[in-house]
Amino acid sequence: MVSQPVTVGLIKDIFAQPLTYALENNTIAHPCTLRYSSLAENARQLEAGEVDIALISPIDYAKHSMDWEIVPGLGIASYGVTGAAKLLFKKDLINISTIASDLRFPTEMVVAQLAFIEKTGEKPQFITQGVQPGIIPEKTDAVLLVGDDALPVKTIQEGVFDIAEEWNDVIGLPLVHAVFAVKRNTISPTTAAILLQSHSYYQEHKDTIIPELSKSRGIDQERLNIHLNEEIRYTLDELDTDGMKEIFRHCFFHTMLNDIPEIVFTQAASTDQSRMN
Repeated sequence: MVSQPVTVGLIKDIFAQPLTYALENNTIAHPCTLRYSSLAENARQLEAGEVDIALISPIDYAKHSMDWEIVPGLGIASYGVTGAAKLLFKKDLINISTIASDLRFPTEMVVAQLAFIEKTGEKPQFITQGVQPGIIPEKTDAVLLVGDDALPVKTIQEGVFDIAEEWNDVIGLPLVHAVFAVKRNTISPTTAAILLQSHSYYQEHKDTIIPELSKSRGIDQERLNIHLNEEIRYTLDELDTDGMKEIFRHCFFHTMLNDIPEIVFTQAASTDQSRMN
């Protein structure tokens, strides 16, 4: 077991539960202190040393790739239509030039812009002040919804783009929403093992966990089961790594990143998947 407590930055959104349920409910033994925020805030806290390991956006990893590394094999990714990230826009709108979004999900914001650039040649601008989830501001064309904000939305009178589907159509690879990151050479093998054990617990007990989550979150059980067990990926592989690389390449090409970052995996978690480039 870990020799000293570890502070872990997590998010409360339900699509993270297959990774975090066992930690949150203490169904496995662990010495972790859990701190909840957004992916973006988790990255800030990791940089400041307020957490030891955090679930963060790939875009935030890209900005700190010289100092951080990724725990291999675990994360949150989607491929095709998932409902994990949606762009809700005003019905019958021809052009989308402005998108309302908060700053919690940096990768989805970037990918939404990239998808529009690749498909229309236009780059919509984001409005981030005074944004309310699920509401399209009067002078804005669309609103970006991710995680808990996106899943229950039924777009009867509005239009919708599924961001993962649109991005998959552009590059033919998964969209990685989140990864576990640490500062270089700071994670212990036992901490990495705990994260893997947490996901394994979910896999072994999901038939009882899904009904519990459905009731506590007020989400239809059948819809939740499909979302967590079919639409979202949690054991990430080379395909997902390639997906992250493509985001970084497109961001560099469109001057959203200053360079193309190297993806470095922590060797504490895996000795045979430490670097994939």
